[in-house]
Amino acid sequence: MATQHSRAAARVMISPAVILLLGWMLIPLGMTLYFSFLRYNLLMPGTESFTGWDNYYYFLTDPAFSSAIVNTLILVGGVLAITTIGGVLFALLLDQPMFGQGIVRILVISPFFVMPTVSALVWKNMFMNPVSGLLASLWRFFGAQPVDWLSEYPLFSIVVIVAWQWLPFATLILLTAFQSLDQDQLEAAEMDGAGALSRFFHIMLPHLARAITVVVLIQTIFLLSIFAEILVTTNGGPGTASTNLTYLVYAESLLRFDVGTGSAGGIVAVILANIVAIFLMRMIGKNLDA
Repeated sequence: MATQHSRAAARVMISPAVILLLGWMLIPLGMTLYFSFLRYNLLMPGTESFTGWDNYYYFLTDPAFSSAIVNTLILVGGVLAITTIGGVLFALLLDQPMFGQGIVRILVISPFFVMPTVSALVWKNMFMNPVSGLLASLWRFFGAQPVDWLSEYPLFSIVVIVAWQWLPFATLILLTAFQSLDQDQLEAAEMDGAGALSRFFHIMLPHLARAITVVVLIQTIFLLSIFAEILVTTNGGPGTASTNLTYLVYAESLLRFDVGTGSAGGIVAVILANIVAIFLMRMIGKNLDA
């Protein structure tokens, strides 16, 4: 009886937080769903009318939509490849005993704590500027013509910027996994004549499988909504060369003032993100059960 009273009291105490959280999530989602069925333009207030599925049809048949989907997949895939491979290499390096190991770890992890807008501005003005950027100076030093990275290779540039920001996160997770590896197993393999590559591919990498899966899952959820880096650097251009799904929703809603179509795009983005999240959750569940 006492246990039941304790559980009932716990439910009562946490219910305000649960209600607030549900309201925080469901009310904006419900409003977005409602607006997605309206012809609602910010430049013509008071002329809203019900349009049914027209906004969804317009958004899904917009040529920019297919380009945004491809760019989103390239952005997510490129960043995941760089951060996963780079994270494994950095974690392996940081796991080795060295002088000033703590300081080195802090320096490697520090980019993750830089705000996305600040990170994008630093890369845009200090590194990728074709006139005064560090890369332009390096190109001139070797007698080559500087490259305007954000104009000529916009999507690649954004992949590099985002990967630089997320690489410390992957490194931190994978370094923790490395530190939980049984050293006796490695020493036994070395005594049996296994080389460094054999120990890495047959012992270390299988041990990192779960950590890599967690890194991929968490990063994918966040990378699907990358926005600040694109807004600060390329504004989705040239044309739609660096427009992802999130930026396309922003462009429809706040650049073209079409709240109805932008809301429809937001619902489409939520559905696609949930499909990806469910797929990854099933994948990580199978990995953890294995």
